[in-house]
Amino acid sequence: MADTIQLADAKGMLRQCRVSLDRAGHGLSSAVKAREQDFLDLGEALYGLQGSCESIAQNAQELVSCSSAQDMHDRLRALSAELESLTNEAARAAGRQSLDEIDAVVVIVDELSAILSEFSKIVKHLSMLGIATRIESARLGADGRGFTTLADDVEKLANQIVSHCAGIAGRIETLRGHVGSARQRNMTILGTQEQCHEVIVRELGANIKALAEMASCSVDISQELTRSAGDIAADLGQAVRSMQFHDIVRQQVEHAEQAIGETAAMLAAEVDTTADSSTLEELAAFTADVLTLQSSQIQSADNHFIRAADTLRGSLESIAGRIRAMGDSITGLAGGEIDDTPLSRLEAGVATVKTELGDFAAEGEALGNNMDAVAETVSGMSGAIEAIEEVGAEIELIAINASIKAAHTGTAGAALGVLALAIQRLSADARRQTDAVARILGNIASASKGLQENASRYNDQSEAWRVVGELDAVLAETTRSAARCQELFTVLRNSSRDWGGRADELSRRIVFDREIGRSLSEVRRALDGQIAVARKIAPGGGKGRSARLRQLYDRYTMEAERDVHEAAFGASSKAKALSGRAAVAAAPAHEAASDFGDNVELF
Repeated sequence: MADTIQLADAKGMLRQCRVSLDRAGHGLSSAVKAREQDFLDLGEALYGLQGSCESIAQNAQELVSCSSAQDMHDRLRALSAELESLTNEAARAAGRQSLDEIDAVVVIVDELSAILSEFSKIVKHLSMLGIATRIESARLGADGRGFTTLADDVEKLANQIVSHCAGIAGRIETLRGHVGSARQRNMTILGTQEQCHEVIVRELGANIKALAEMASCSVDISQELTRSAGDIAADLGQAVRSMQFHDIVRQQVEHAEQAIGETAAMLAAEVDTTADSSTLEELAAFTADVLTLQSSQIQSADNHFIRAADTLRGSLESIAGRIRAMGDSITGLAGGEIDDTPLSRLEAGVATVKTELGDFAAEGEALGNNMDAVAETVSGMSGAIEAIEEVGAEIELIAINASIKAAHTGTAGAALGVLALAIQRLSADARRQTDAVARILGNIASASKGLQENASRYNDQSEAWRVVGELDAVLAETTRSAARCQELFTVLRNSSRDWGGRADELSRRIVFDREIGRSLSEVRRALDGQIAVARKIAPGGGKGRSARLRQLYDRYTMEAERDVHEAAFGASSKAKALSGRAAVAAAPAHEAASDFGDNVELF
């Protein structure tokens, strides 16, 4: 014992040391235990953050898959080829050929009208000859009675020609209407084909290209999201490992508290009236050793805790940045605006193409119906021409019979014979005009047949309507995909902002390490003061020479505590290994199967 320290003073100093140690032990106990709820809340927050990150990653991958639209891209590309074949240059060439043929029919119809006017002259001459025959028959009296019947028959047949010609004239006007309508519809179809082709090239071409680019972008973003998910998992794992240092620190502090309490109890028991100076000196030396060691253990715990808290804050800040980066990546994929994305533009483009193609198909069917009406009208006119031919043949037969009868009448019937020959010649003229009309109608029928062949491809729009049906399916699929993408985009945009902000806020709220550090520093200062008191009694104390220290060493449950014990009294080789061995002791055995680890569940 130091010469300047009296026995009574030493006892008083050690008793005071015991009191100080009681206070220090109580402060040490409350330093960590008072913040247990903070650690539990932090663990729960990390668990929620893990779930949110998994949800964000899953939604992001679904959005990437939804927006890649690879199946839609392939279907549209195939449909685009079919659409082009319906409206390409070859299809438009057939339309222009039909237009030329329609113009030719218009010329033929005009020619038919001109020829038909010749029938009125024939009928007029027939009527005049009929009147002359009636007059001559009256002059002959009983000998001309048969010629009156001839005149009646000629006039009746002439009236039939007039009636048939009127019917043909009406049909000609109907034919003009059908041909004019067909011409107009054909021109409309040509315009619709041109417009439809331009729309297909412009809308579908651009959308197919945009889908291909979006699919390529989706692959890149998918890989980026996978990397981000891995990085977030690593950050969460690091955060969890940092949280596990709480257990290490808590155990170190509890063991230090226990050692300080035992030292205080030992001082209370052994510092009595019977203790001599050597006993007090040995007791003071051991106290200095124990307190020096516990001060080192507390310092080690504080250092570990500070590093762990710094790592935890850094991990949370990194997680916040990565979550927001995932949201930014998704925003780039979606095109920046919810209502203006490649899928929404595709939806509008497909709807436009469908409308144009539907108009084209409807016009084509109407043109086909017009061509059928032209053919039907020409067929009806042919029947009228056949009737005129039959009437002409009857007139010619009557005229021949009249010539024979006039010859039998003798000289008196010479004039009637001349009239009969004139009627016969007009009948022949009527037949020739009928042949001309029949030829023209044949030309019309031939042109109409060509038009019908071209119109048949318009009349049968099953292929176009099939493609419209395919476009309907693509449009429905696009609408569903666009709606789902918009839903996912909104969820991801909001959740990435929300959870990124929460992770940032969680990082900023981690301040308990500073408060715990201040409490531990106060305890260490109190211990250092008592170490100084003990060394006044035993100057050689605090150097780890007490034999009873081995009992403390054997009680340690963590390698980190043994390393600190050895380092506190000069075992430098052990001190160098401190950080590595402590980390090994703290690290989890295995990562769980989840992308973000299951270690959060520890808290």
